[in-house]
Amino acid sequence: MAEIRRHYLVPARLEELFAAELWAAGTLGLEIKPHDGERVRIEAYFDQASPEPDLGAMGLEGADEIESVGQEPVVPVDWLARYRENARPFPVGRRLLLDPREPDEPPCEVPPGRVLLRLPARSAFGVGSHESTRLALELLEDLAEDGGLAGCSALEIGAGTAVLSFAALLFGARSAIAFDLDPGAPIHARDNSRLNGLFPLHFAGRLAALIAPPHPKSRFDLLLLNVLPEEILAELPDLVERLAPGGELIFSGILAERGDEILGRVAALGLVERGRRIANEWIAFRLARAADGA
Repeated sequence: MAEIRRHYLVPARLEELFAAELWAAGTLGLEIKPHDGERVRIEAYFDQASPEPDLGAMGLEGADEIESVGQEPVVPVDWLARYRENARPFPVGRRLLLDPREPDEPPCEVPPGRVLLRLPARSAFGVGSHESTRLALELLEDLAEDGGLAGCSALEIGAGTAVLSFAALLFGARSAIAFDLDPGAPIHARDNSRLNGLFPLHFAGRLAALIAPPHPKSRFDLLLLNVLPEEILAELPDLVERLAPGGELIFSGILAERGDEILGRVAALGLVERGRRIANEWIAFRLARAADGA
């Protein structure tokens, strides 16, 4: 099927609403990239025969601020097939071994002291090899070794394959909920649940789909966040409200050059740094909310 890629510059506050409208308009997939701090760039893929979405007819408040900046045909390339040809299990941190191969591949040898997570490379959600995901997994491992994961409840935002939720459960979390705006994410995550025998709850949607605070059922001991800051900063205050007193937030997907800026944002919300990990241009933070009365 011939495809076309359409480009839009979108105010960060409208990103999720506009993405939902694009799904309703029949997009085959989205890529969301940072642009200038205030706007994100959304690249939407459509069947080449489909008409361009009418921004004015969407009924989206602020649609006049969304700019359509071009389109081009997409040359079909099966990038995942190329990746799968060279996919090999790889270690992350001190305890994990991630296997991106298909389920029908022969079982791999798991070195002593490591635990296997199987995440077949079937989609654009990744298999845990990106540096930002590695940093989040390493911080999660640090938290587990400090005894902060045993029996806790976790919430993963922008979960993709739900690799952080799977790791949290492996490391001792009692429960995990994983959600993503992309409606395809829970499908792949549930396949991976069956493959690994780990069963976080999955859904496609927004943070607002959870029970609003201050209901106690909306509070979590651990929040897992591996997204670009532009995608979540507007919702960060609501997110912190869902973190139980004394709970922790692992925040990755941050360019190292923006580390101080992001720390200032989260400090204003009452979070303090407990640790950090850096790899090349990426940085991730382990943050904590003060306990009641602290």
